[in-house]
Amino acid sequence: MIKNINIVKSKFNRIKQDFFKTDLFENLENNIQQQLNSNISYLDNEIPVLGYFSSIDKFWVLTDFRLITNFTKVLLDDIEKIEIPEIFIEGKSNYECNSVQIIKKDNTDFKLSLENSTWYVVFNVLQFVIREKT
Repeated sequence: MIKNINIVKSKFNRIKQDFFKTDLFENLENNIQQQLNSNISYLDNEIPVLGYFSSIDKFWVLTDFRLITNFTKVLLDDIEKIEIPEIFIEGKSNYECNSVQIIKKDNTDFKLSLENSTWYVVFNVLQFVIREKT
């Protein structure tokens, strides 16, 4: 759980650049927010913080409780670590990297799709979020 979403928002704003598909949820275009909201069942009092939208079949939303994608939902407390195999194993450049690997405490994992060149921002925010809860 994110204890203070304003810290996460500030962290994102400090290190982001000119992204096209990734932003604070409140800054996403209204029609994109509506599309995302119509495909997500939020928990009581759950607040969307960050969002990525490429299409209705390729999106994610970071809330104060969960990371929600078009194919899965994971509680933030269930995330063990985040890895970047595209950079450190496959040798892709910063610009080419378009995903991070989310490893859960039960040792299952999934690939989180990203907009090109955003991996370092998303990685830093997610690292902060999973460290904050411990």
